[in-house]
Amino acid sequence: MLKPDSFLPNLDTNYVIKELSADVTIFRDKWGIPHIKSKESEELFFAQGFVTAQDRLFQMDLDRLRCLGKSSEYLGKKGISNDKLNLKRNFESVAKADLAKASIEAKQMIKNFTKGVNFYISHLEKLPLEYQLLNKEPENWEDWHSILVYKIRNAAEGSFGGKLFYSQLASVIGAEKAAKLIPGYFPGALLTLPPGSKFTGEIENAVKELTEAAENFQSIGAIDGESNGWAISGERTYSGIPLVGGDSHRQLDTPN
Repeated sequence: MLKPDSFLPNLDTNYVIKELSADVTIFRDKWGIPHIKSKESEELFFAQGFVTAQDRLFQMDLDRLRCLGKSSEYLGKKGISNDKLNLKRNFESVAKADLAKASIEAKQMIKNFTKGVNFYISHLEKLPLEYQLLNKEPENWEDWHSILVYKIRNAAEGSFGGKLFYSQLASVIGAEKAAKLIPGYFPGALLTLPPGSKFTGEIENAVKELTEAAENFQSIGAIDGESNGWAISGERTYSGIPLVGGDSHRQLDTPN
């Protein structure tokens, strides 16, 4: 019988990593949140990749497959419509193009993050439970995978479902009535379209196909969406330095 807690990562290990030039310490508080300390940015981002893989390796991997149109390898038939949609969206080319245009500093951050992820994978004592159940193994992470996952987690999801609903509503009650019900841009707002663009009806005709694919587009069991932003005065922090945090509008989902 499988015991889920036996597949949890070992959080009490010291590693000697020849590739790193400075010490880095990862401390987890009583809530399991990792705190990373180092004097060098290379080590910080390496450790960030390491702890992200510790906590979310299967989630990272599943999101990567979703973007590449390969989620059915893990999800079976339920992933097929999602895969068809994302293959058309060509996330791979877009992610690679974004990485190519990134600044030198950003590329270095991502590179070090990737090293941390792959170091964790190569030193796994036991595969996470999900891989055991699926009889799969994680592949090495690549730099562009991080941009890929960002797109499926943020840029691609967002208000995707709402936009499909609005399109369906407009096709049923007409554009004039829909305009009164649907919040839109204020008069005179800037709307940028590629030069020479013309409406051909292709988008409207594709709504049904997109809606069917969207049924499996979100993560399993996704509910609602929330966001937050916060700031803490340096008078209330251990370091004396103010903390500012926030996140994108995300849903509670599984894997989370």
